[in-house]
Amino acid sequence: MNGLSPYGPWAVITGASSGIGAAFAEQCAAGGVNVVLAARSTDRLAGLGRRLTDSHGVEHRLVTVDLTGAGGAADLLADTADLDVGLLVSNAGHGNPGRFLDQELTDLHRRLTLNTVSHLELAYGFGHRFVARGGGAMVLVAALGAAHGMPNMAHEGASKAYVHSLGVALHHELRGAGIKVTVMLPGNVDTPAIDRLGVDRASLPIRPLPAATAVRQTVRALRAGRSTVVPDRRLRALVRLTPGRVSVAMNGRMLGQAAANLARRKETVR
Repeated sequence: MNGLSPYGPWAVITGASSGIGAAFAEQCAAGGVNVVLAARSTDRLAGLGRRLTDSHGVEHRLVTVDLTGAGGAADLLADTADLDVGLLVSNAGHGNPGRFLDQELTDLHRRLTLNTVSHLELAYGFGHRFVARGGGAMVLVAALGAAHGMPNMAHEGASKAYVHSLGVALHHELRGAGIKVTVMLPGNVDTPAIDRLGVDRASLPIRPLPAATAVRQTVRALRAGRSTVVPDRRLRALVRLTPGRVSVAMNGRMLGQAAANLARRKETVR
């Protein structure tokens, strides 16, 4: 059983053009759920939408939206107002490894809007819609390391910690209204973000988990009524065995090296 069709005929997925978002879109479509694909990249969205319709016979709607700016979430809510949406996958996010004080404040503000405010506004808007329709579900995508802080991605860790806290609270608040909320805490999922962030795959403690597998595990957790899920039992075991201070130090070293790798790439391009 797909596990997503009981929530409604339409799903809204942000950050749908690749990685976890695209894997969620595939999972929804495979179960007969129509999909709203939202991201900044229209071309990639269009190709994904055509493939999902051709392969699974579902309808799709493309919403090209920039969630880094004020009004982006409101635009997405308006563009889906005529649809019976039963599932929100709030997945959009972005980050740049590097020291906090080395980054531009205006860029930090844009990423704060994307990584926190967009989740807030979408959870609020769709939450009201789900209450009115008598049920629904949300998956909010945070990050595994956010709970302890992430040196060399301090801003992103803090913003994802907000998403984590918000989602866990909403899991309890909205349960009585027939709305399920699960926070996905990916830590080692095989997406283009690994390479874009400059992370050396050879330095990862375990081999990255395919995005489709991570999504299937998240859907099972949602169906089971769990507030959070860390995809990959290997990673769950590693987290249990590693003290928080050690995890912070390990992530800091890895992300510091990622920042150095990106700097070298820029020098090579020049």
